[in-house]
Amino acid sequence: MSWTSRLLPRSLRARLILSFGLLIFVTLFLAGFTTVYLLKEQQERNAKEKVGLLAEPIALRAAKLEAEGRSSEEILQVLVREYPGVRVLLVDRDGFVQADSQGMLDGMVIEQFAQISADSPSTDRYQTRQLRGRGDDLLLFWTPRGLVFFSPALQTVVAVPKSDVSEAWRDLLPRLFLAAGVAFFVGVIAAGLLARSITRPLRQITAASEEMARGRYDQQIPAYGGDEVGRLAQAFNHMARQVSRSHRTLRDFLANVSHELKTPLTSIQGFSQAMLDGALTRPQDYEEAGRIINDEAVRMRGLVDDLLYLSQMEAGETALQPEPLDANDLLQATMERFARRADQAGVALRLETRPLPRIEADGRRLEQALANVVDNAVRHTPSGGAVTLRSFWEDGEVGLAVHNTGSVIPAEALPHIFERFFQADPAGARKDGNTGLGLAITKEIVEAHGGAVRATSSEADGTEFVITLPLPEGAEAPDDERAWARPAG
Repeated sequence: MSWTSRLLPRSLRARLILSFGLLIFVTLFLAGFTTVYLLKEQQERNAKEKVGLLAEPIALRAAKLEAEGRSSEEILQVLVREYPGVRVLLVDRDGFVQADSQGMLDGMVIEQFAQISADSPSTDRYQTRQLRGRGDDLLLFWTPRGLVFFSPALQTVVAVPKSDVSEAWRDLLPRLFLAAGVAFFVGVIAAGLLARSITRPLRQITAASEEMARGRYDQQIPAYGGDEVGRLAQAFNHMARQVSRSHRTLRDFLANVSHELKTPLTSIQGFSQAMLDGALTRPQDYEEAGRIINDEAVRMRGLVDDLLYLSQMEAGETALQPEPLDANDLLQATMERFARRADQAGVALRLETRPLPRIEADGRRLEQALANVVDNAVRHTPSGGAVTLRSFWEDGEVGLAVHNTGSVIPAEALPHIFERFFQADPAGARKDGNTGLGLAITKEIVEAHGGAVRATSSEADGTEFVITLPLPEGAEAPDDERAWARPAG
């Protein structure tokens, strides 16, 4: 761990607040520095203007006192009393300092002032010059004689240290510091609220993840807005739903497999134990027990094979081998495959086909999917009923429909018939050896081809399964069937 990591706080919220605070501080510092830099000259001009405008009333007051016959000492005393804190010089026309309120320049000749006094009168409200001397330099401000109601013998000069003017910008600092402090305080509060809005969903996601790690998968967190954090929360919720659904599916799968294997294993164990215990004495009994054990073993093998194939399909591990084929040929082959079984069950098997465009599909897999549907229809059609296989095409799709009469799937069961192990009639399905995986396999095979399968069922119309498959790009129907549409019923 680096020294910077050790210095930084461990909390993300604290790091965000610290980062925002540093950013606010740097921003305020740069803004204050720029403000002082831009206002420095303005502050100096304002300071000069303030002192220069003060020189006029002082000059007028001194001229009035001089007109009354007051001496320079008396004039200076009055000015100091009326303008406390202001340094005043009384200078004659030769630049000789007659009086200084601080006494430091008494008797000194100000050559610059003597030269200016000899110049022509100015119309400016005040004039200023710099006096270089011992210690701090002085700035001298006075009102031109032409602006006074008479020309006095003594010139009244206001003197201020140059630093008081050149450093006038320092007066801005207290207000700038106050404004910066308030802005920094408000900014840190806003940063804290912003950091909280960012870290709160992250803390919730962390807590929900920890709960999921403990096996509690039904976790959802509020999704705040549509920003990155909000989308992260939405993605987490979607992931949590998928994980929860997968967990429930796995749990149901294990329960169903255990249930489906329990019956044949019980039969196998029971009859094999009877053989070992000598409970079977006649050859016919051994033959019957062997037949039952074999049938149950075949059922178990079929269940295991279906589960393996279904898991391979869902994992995308079963590669399809598409080739051009006529879907009507699949219907014909499937009908011939089930013709004898349907005849034994007293079920009429019918075929209604129309000329179709050729499709790209894995014929062996697609025939397996169709066979599962037909097998389901034949098993659930009572004697005297009929199973109809037909084909159609519309809207860029080829359809294969399997309709049977005499049996109805309950409306509440229709949404679940393609789920693993789901059986609308569990007792009947167990009696005829159905594993409840055929329709789930059909759905996976059809969707692997980019198609869809659906089912409808009612007392009036019977039950129908429809498989739709997309046509290849550019495929066209035979000329005599271009305008054909699927017939009703």
